[in-house]
Amino acid sequence: MKNDTICAVSTPLGISGIGIVRLSGPDSYKIIGKIFRPAKKINISNIPTHTVHYGYIADGSRTVDEVLLTVMRRPRSYTREDMAEIGCHGGIVPLKEVLSLCIKNGARQAEPGEFTERAFLNGRIDLVQAESVLEVISSKTESALEISVKKLKGSFSSHLNDIQAALSGILAEIEAKINFPEEEEIESLNLETAKKIDELTAFIDGILSRAGRGKILRQGINAAITGRANAGKSSLLNYLVKEDRAIVTDVPGTTRDAVQETVNVRGIPVNIIDTAGIRKVRGRIEKMGVDRAIEWMEKAEVNLIMLDGTKKINDYDRGLLSHIKGKNYIIMINKADMPQKIDKKRIEKDFPSDRIAAISAKTGAGIPELEEKIYGLISMGHAEIKEDCIFLNMRQEGRIKEMRKKLLEIREEIKIGVTADVIAESLKDCLKDIDELTGKNIAEDTLNSIFSRFCIGK
Repeated sequence: MKNDTICAVSTPLGISGIGIVRLSGPDSYKIIGKIFRPAKKINISNIPTHTVHYGYIADGSRTVDEVLLTVMRRPRSYTREDMAEIGCHGGIVPLKEVLSLCIKNGARQAEPGEFTERAFLNGRIDLVQAESVLEVISSKTESALEISVKKLKGSFSSHLNDIQAALSGILAEIEAKINFPEEEEIESLNLETAKKIDELTAFIDGILSRAGRGKILRQGINAAITGRANAGKSSLLNYLVKEDRAIVTDVPGTTRDAVQETVNVRGIPVNIIDTAGIRKVRGRIEKMGVDRAIEWMEKAEVNLIMLDGTKKINDYDRGLLSHIKGKNYIIMINKADMPQKIDKKRIEKDFPSDRIAAISAKTGAGIPELEEKIYGLISMGHAEIKEDCIFLNMRQEGRIKEMRKKLLEIREEIKIGVTADVIAESLKDCLKDIDELTGKNIAEDTLNSIFSRFCIGK
């Protein structure tokens, strides 16, 4: 446990209206008293908690910046320590000057994620909630933000508490049997224990199922746009991201490598990959672009095949269409705003109509319907994708799956008549998984690895 006072800039560096320098630790107000000059005469040590005060930051007789000081006294603060936030004018120079004064007067530059780490170490939040802070910050859509905020408020932690209570109850019953074997028949105890293990396993399966949907909302999916050169792939990407992200010309082969952008499709982040046009290549660079386009077709969760509606289907189009069978795909017939030469009925004969969309990447016609089809493919098998979703990071998912595996092993142990003391030890192993998830018992290296992913100042 660190007991010194830390400080950091908690807002992005750059030109802005305001910037925040944050302090936390036992000497926060001692340091503030040395550098803050309130506009109204007040005693820093007596300032009430959760109040804001106007004044100046000064280095001796030199005024550094005009600021607002926010006071948050322990334990009613983010870290449960004495905290202060200095609202400076935005800009690199004033923030750097104020931060330097804090360090000069006894604070230490905070490490990445150290404020949140202190909140965890001081018991304000558990480790699952601490990790969700980073998830909130990195949310790409409103839906992703919603499930991250729920997790921060303790939705997943409450599930872990329920699992822990159930495991502790089962363990207590088994230990009572070990200590007082004459009071209960072992056979009836085993039947009841097996039933409770089955219920607990089903509960965990439900969490993992909802976590699968939550992962889609948090991390999204890859959708590769492929098609012959000049079919309009880059125009579609630009329309979806609402800016000229890809170069669009009438010259075939303008896109030499994949261009990627994330768009929001009904709350799901969809990473759109605009690939090089499929055509007869004239050079090594173009060939590499085409090869990568084919690679993206193989690894993307959704394939968006673009056909040029003003032209008849050629061998390149047929080659692409032959690759999508067995995959998640949508066939887009582009340039719907122009006279059509493509044989749409022939395509509908070979592919279901709900996988075909007529669009115009130039005017936007048919794009809303295309987005609905994309969403339909993503949510296939995830009927209630927005309801009660949970996001588990790799560490959390790994621990939950390991615990489920142990419960299945316990179930098998009961079936073959393993002694109660062995089952008790197996249950204790499951409880250790819970403690590692919540951070009650976790290796320091793992803890350092988790908080090192945070930015400085959070």
